[in-house]
Amino acid sequence: MIVVVALALSAVLALGGGQAKTHGKESVRIYVVAAEVPAGSPPGDALQGRLAAVRELREALRRKKGLRVVDDRAQADVIVEVTDREQQSAGEGGFGGVKLTPFVNTIIRVRVTFGEHQGELKGMGPGTGSRAAKDAADDLLKWVERNRPDRQPPS
Repeated sequence: MIVVVALALSAVLALGGGQAKTHGKESVRIYVVAAEVPAGSPPGDALQGRLAAVRELREALRRKKGLRVVDDRAQADVIVEVTDREQQSAGEGGFGGVKLTPFVNTIIRVRVTFGEHQGELKGMGPGTGSRAAKDAADDLLKWVERNRPDRQPPS
């Protein structure tokens, strides 16, 4: 019995101690935060929109392999700061019926810092912010892969 437990424990440790890995690399730890409200501006709907975008983006990032959302900024490899979340009208429906939900496109803008690399990305999607957050998470994964220090140079 003790031998079986020891073998199982050694197998877990040999496979990386239970941390998720992608293609032999450890997951990149990401911290997502809402940008501060500029001094002198009223913290109203803009801050609430950014906080909603943080929740949506964290949820979308949890579904990405190779990325791990952390709750402590000091543990993060990548800092993602949500700078804006806006909704633009997508017009009226084409059938003349009652509009049950608003036709909007949501845009989430983020500032990304990964070591010495910085960039600005945006995610767009129809409807509420979950589709925009998924688009931003897809772009963020690509951006992180391009800027990883352990990335293999193109051949």
